[in-house]
Amino acid sequence: MGVVTFEGQIELPIAATKIFKMISEPEIYIPKVLPGFVKSFENLQGDGGPGTVRQFTFPEGSQYSHVKETVDVVDKENFIFQYTVIGGDPALIDTSIIEKLCCQVKFEISPDGRTICKRNSKAYTIDGVEVKEEEIRATLENATQVFFQVLKLEEAYALANPDI
Repeated sequence: MGVVTFEGQIELPIAATKIFKMISEPEIYIPKVLPGFVKSFENLQGDGGPGTVRQFTFPEGSQYSHVKETVDVVDKENFIFQYTVIGGDPALIDTSIIEKLCCQVKFEISPDGRTICKRNSKAYTIDGVEVKEEEIRATLENATQVFFQVLKLEEAYALANPDI
């Protein structure tokens, strides 16, 4: 099995506690930040903590149908959220070449009090399948940029709703 990685980071002007809460509870905050973006959130197994298997289903006419993932780590003290995409729409994860996609999101407090979000993605390819590393890395980079765009929307929501 091969591994293709991509890392990215972004700085946010809100407290790590707030943005961490928002990304670790997408079923609560995504409908508020991006109404209609996800049709349903379903825990197939577990309560949202480590070991949970969940599925996000996108609405009819969306670019994607669904994504299925496991929650691996929810570390509220160190602001680390880790999950693994294990299935879903082929446009999101091509399971004919990628076995799983592991993502770790970590929030650190910068010296000026802002929050630095670091996202590390690892695509584990299936043994014996020919892959183009550059294409997989480009996909990981694109997914990270989309993730950061959603974080910016969550940031705007948090700034407008300081009681989070």
